[in-house]
Amino acid sequence: MRSRPTLAPLLSPPGGTWYNDAMNVFSPAKVNLTLRVLGTRPDGFHELDSVAVPLGLGDEVTLERAGETSLEMVGDGVDLSAMPEDVERNLAVRAVRLLERTVGRALPTRLRIRKRIPLGGGLGGGSSNAAAVLRGMDALWELGLGRERLCALGAALGSDVPLFVLDGTVRMRGRGERVERLPMEGASPLWVVLANGGGHCPTPQVYAAFDAGRSQGSLTDGGTICDTLCLSLRTGAFEQVAERVGNDLEAPCFGLFPGVARTAEALRTAGCTGVTLCGSGATVFGLVGSREVGEKVLAHPALAGCWRACTQTLPDGVMAAHGPLTPIVMVRIHVGQPFE
Repeated sequence: MRSRPTLAPLLSPPGGTWYNDAMNVFSPAKVNLTLRVLGTRPDGFHELDSVAVPLGLGDEVTLERAGETSLEMVGDGVDLSAMPEDVERNLAVRAVRLLERTVGRALPTRLRIRKRIPLGGGLGGGSSNAAAVLRGMDALWELGLGRERLCALGAALGSDVPLFVLDGTVRMRGRGERVERLPMEGASPLWVVLANGGGHCPTPQVYAAFDAGRSQGSLTDGGTICDTLCLSLRTGAFEQVAERVGNDLEAPCFGLFPGVARTAEALRTAGCTGVTLCGSGATVFGLVGSREVGEKVLAHPALAGCWRACTQTLPDGVMAAHGPLTPIVMVRIHVGQPFE
């Protein structure tokens, strides 16, 4: 049995033992408490300023050395029918291939992903899975690449991947690839309710609608808003955080997809504050003051027919590697109806 390398501090007690060169990595969802679109870059991407936090809702990624690379996806309360049939297009497998090109040798790995994050909902599930594979394989195969190199590799896979490699509350700039881990020692976790009425909001279409309507008003000062939000997070001022969350893509998304706007209104009706779009949609989230309030929101008739969950924001170091059969219980997860 090999010695167990350290990847990150475990939130739950470590009990993990290595069996047959395998490990588990918790792969959290995220929400952007702020997402400010500051302009269009020369490369065609948009300049962003955003504060993103990981959530207790997440997938579980199991990695095991094998004779060849394979991928198994298991849905746990979510619909997987939109997954591409060609596994080589999956971000998790693309992460394996990128690492193989980087180190110049084959790294055949069996991947098993238990999906609890809805697909294409703006919660970053695919990017989180890719980051879990990068970090997990770095430890599993003892590559020694380190966090900074893995962030750079993650940026080549997608704009959201580096934020999950850093594993904590982060500030995202550029197209999302410039990430800064924010110190949140002592900050109180936030209770978050997520809701998704089904469907998918194509990101390019949402950004195109944002660009089309941008001349109607000035661009948001993303820096000031993100700075004040970070201060509110560190001081645990729930009401101030709720007042400062926001997403510049919300108006164009709601205009294109009225059903997403109705889901947001349903969250407000059910008792959430700070209701905002997740990424480019179609999931929306709102803040509540406690788990008890969150449970009441989940049971509200306004959310009938929606996939929904109540979870918490998480501290640093949650994307941890451990033995493959050790259960991960981060917070109580509430799953409503799957996508229709």
